[in-house]
Amino acid sequence: MRSRVVDIYDASTRTWSTANLSIARTGPAAASANGRAFFGGGRSQAGPVSRVDIFDDQTGTWTTAELSQARDQLAAAAAGGKVLFAGGRISTNALASRVDIYDTGTDTWTTAALSIPRRTLAATSVGSLILFAGGVDANLGSDRVDIYDTNTGTWSTDSLSSPRANLAATSVGQRAFFAGGSFSTTVDIFDTATATWTEACLSTGRQELAATAVGQWAVFAGGSWQATADLFDTSTGAWTTAPISIARRRLAATTVGGQAMFAGGRAPSVTLHYNAVDIFEPAIGVPYCSPAIPNSSGMPARIAADGSLFVADQDFTLIAEDLPAGEFGYFLVGANQGAFQPPGSQGILCLTCGFQGCSGIGRFNQAGLIIQGPTGSIDVDLANLPLSPPAPVQPGETWNSQCWFRDLGTSNFTDAIAVTFL
Repeated sequence: MRSRVVDIYDASTRTWSTANLSIARTGPAAASANGRAFFGGGRSQAGPVSRVDIFDDQTGTWTTAELSQARDQLAAAAAGGKVLFAGGRISTNALASRVDIYDTGTDTWTTAALSIPRRTLAATSVGSLILFAGGVDANLGSDRVDIYDTNTGTWSTDSLSSPRANLAATSVGQRAFFAGGSFSTTVDIFDTATATWTEACLSTGRQELAATAVGQWAVFAGGSWQATADLFDTSTGAWTTAPISIARRRLAATTVGGQAMFAGGRAPSVTLHYNAVDIFEPAIGVPYCSPAIPNSSGMPARIAADGSLFVADQDFTLIAEDLPAGEFGYFLVGANQGAFQPPGSQGILCLTCGFQGCSGIGRFNQAGLIIQGPTGSIDVDLANLPLSPPAPVQPGETWNSQCWFRDLGTSNFTDAIAVTFL
């Protein structure tokens, strides 16, 4: 059964609503750019379609456009204000090399071509580059990577470590990840800063999995007979695994408001379809200077963060726990990490320069921001960090935070946390 339904999740209210595509179909490709979401191609009851449904988040309205060629099993990605729909299947025996390019700045469509026709390829973007990798070609599996530079409008090619189809792609920072496919465990990682490739491995080989990125994490979930998500922390280089609710393949993934969402899918060997949505919300920030020196409670005090990594959301909270009861304290923020034991304190200040009179460290010690143990928290105004002069947080910046507190006749600190904002 093919569906027109679009389930819409509002990350600010954590509520769901629904809308409808103009044509019921399976397997459309999706991308977003400049406040608009694009759902193009797919397969209706009559066969491949060319329809593109476009949702404008600012106005809440839907419009439609047409691809130059009807096809399903295509891939889409966006960068530099351009949205690309590439490859796919025209019919059972015909593959597409066609690329439809929509320019959001000029509201115009143009076309280009992949270096070889293929379907079930994977797409992602890094900076100004859009990459289309792998897929099914005339030889049943392809290692080809087509790379489009949105700044210059030029194409180049590269290769995966092995031919694979039905793989998944995502990107974090300057790196693009192409995982699984053709029951492989391989993850090919392309670093755009050095134009070099490295390899990693999923916990199990699988295809028809889904991938997305949230904060510093690249997340790969489901596929084949798996109820597993593989998580790569780009800040530490460590891989971990976590379960998802149901083993399923052909699911879809995206990220909104600091949450990675994996939706729908199909049981591996039957016609059963699922409406499950698995949501991964990682802990915000990377702890360091851990553990802190124990205080009079007998415990090392801890700092954590909650809310959203996105500056525009203005939703960020600092939390301190395991402080001595009844003692006051306040949070600190700075751009750089350090290690310094202030005179008269038992603990370690993990931000740079001295504790008193340092313009590089902001103190949340205004009225209403003073906390009292054993726990305390504040909502941080990201547009007005208490530095001298006050500073706004910008996307891409990393800020470090810690909590200082009185402890009997001396003072102490929590451990620290580094948060990179988006």
